[in-house]
Amino acid sequence: MCRKVPSEMKNFDELFDTEKRALINKVAVYTNDKLTHEAKYFDETSEFPKELLTPLLEQNIFSFLLSDEKLDLAVFLEIIRIVSKKFASLASILLTQGFYAIHPLNEFGTKKQKEKYLGELVSGKKIGAFGLSEEAADSRFNSELKTIAWETEDGWEISGSKKYISDAPVADVFLIVAKIQRSSDSMDTGIFIIDSNQEGLVINEPMNKMGVRSLPVASVDLNKVKLDKNSLLGGVTEGSRQIQSVMNLMKLAVSLQALGISQGSFEKGMDYLSLVRRFGNRLIDNQDIQYKMADLRASVYSAEAFTRQIILTDPQDTIEVAMAKLLTANVAIETTETVIQLTGGYGYMKDSEIERYVRDAKITAIYGGSSRSQKEIIAKHWIDNRGEKYSGN
Repeated sequence: MCRKVPSEMKNFDELFDTEKRALINKVAVYTNDKLTHEAKYFDETSEFPKELLTPLLEQNIFSFLLSDEKLDLAVFLEIIRIVSKKFASLASILLTQGFYAIHPLNEFGTKKQKEKYLGELVSGKKIGAFGLSEEAADSRFNSELKTIAWETEDGWEISGSKKYISDAPVADVFLIVAKIQRSSDSMDTGIFIIDSNQEGLVINEPMNKMGVRSLPVASVDLNKVKLDKNSLLGGVTEGSRQIQSVMNLMKLAVSLQALGISQGSFEKGMDYLSLVRRFGNRLIDNQDIQYKMADLRASVYSAEAFTRQIILTDPQDTIEVAMAKLLTANVAIETTETVIQLTGGYGYMKDSEIERYVRDAKITAIYGGSSRSQKEIIAKHWIDNRGEKYSGN
């Protein structure tokens, strides 16, 4: 659906009040002064950057996800973009906590579930993780779920396995998607809240990744995990609707991460291309390089404008969210790969950090649903409405 872009989009920062702008500025200063210098170390060691989270948690950034206001959502997503410019792994940790733990509990949890978990997740005292993916390395919800929750007299018993769960090695609580098997043989879907110390829940060894290396990822096995009746998110078997809401916001967050990676890589590249060399020449004085960088800047700018439009209009428009995810991931990969080509040997060296942007950009085409699955979501409308002429609306 095409919408008129709000006139305020021309000056996005002006949408926020003084207090919100001050917070965003604090995050930007912290990112530039601290995260810029720490990202390389944590990329090389793959350590979980717990100490770097504290200053952000002290700003109470997750509280913006407790509001229904689109501008509050925009503030949190702006933080994701800013942090991603320098330290994409830390941004991944933030968006995982925000949209895979805090949002589903806040949006769908019962009063009792919120009282037990939400406060400590918002404060960062507890880390949450979301288990959807199974054998396939995709985050699409489909009818092929093999993780089953059997309803018992006392509650539930869950068995199965989940792959590629972000923050699993450090998580205190898991939200696990499962098919529900009742005595009536009816099959529904639900999301179950499981404490990490629950008997039968096995967190496997962390996986070694190419990019966003400080984001810990592991698979989880569930061996007849017994839960009480209060463990079902919201107390209802509405997993499909809940998952859709979670995934739409997660995709927007990854889209902002992709934009941040694009912008950070672009700035790094421009710094190098603008250096004065022998005889006073600069690489950016080459017209071919100017044209390539101009193309990148235009692509990043247009992707940013489109994505922010969705945030301010309808962040739960599944098709437009899929388009934003697909577009920004493509832009991130194109930007980082072009920058490393233009900077040559310098960009290929680890000390330049440009190669880290290339590796980190790849995750944006995978996390929250692969680019292929986004294309399927976008195209599904045409399949479901066979014979209906596409009008662009």
